[in-house]
Amino acid sequence: MLFDSLDKIKRNAIFSAILLIALGAVILICPLAYVPTMILACGYTLIVVGLVMMLGFFSSSKSLMDYLKFTGALILTIVGICVLLFSGNDLLKVLAWLFGFLIILDGLRTLLHSFTFARRSQRKAWWVLTIISAMMMVGGIMLFVNPWIAEIAVLKKVIGGTVLFAALASALRLFWTWPLRKEKGGSENG
Repeated sequence: MLFDSLDKIKRNAIFSAILLIALGAVILICPLAYVPTMILACGYTLIVVGLVMMLGFFSSSKSLMDYLKFTGALILTIVGICVLLFSGNDLLKVLAWLFGFLIILDGLRTLLHSFTFARRSQRKAWWVLTIISAMMMVGGIMLFVNPWIAEIAVLKKVIGGTVLFAALASALRLFWTWPLRKEKGGSENG
């Protein structure tokens, strides 16, 4: 049971690290002249992801988790539509809030994994993952209450840097949550 959960976490960590690295690099590399196009692409992506998740709901077993995913997909689709309808410079601030919220959630998930899996994996420095998750949450909070609102170029760099840090934390979560195998005894052996 533990290794099945860890395999799922491993797949999610790899996927989220790759996705966040690509997203952070695109945000950092994108010139200011193309920010409106990047925002429109983000809106279309949110709509497509939301619709795909909603279509997955119709073929699911309709459990409580499926209903929660459907609600999240509906919210993603509505946010994507709002991004397309209300595009402008203020939208980058809204995207900063969105990324801040997602990074706080990812930090909470990493914190949960550090206590649930990393501590039980008997790694010597499992607490480092706890510190990294706290730093992620602070970065997400800084995107909410940011002093860079007046300068769009600086806000874009801060969003990209925070997303890249979240990608690094996701990759580190992969290494710290996998348990070490012992020769004899122990409840963590398979």
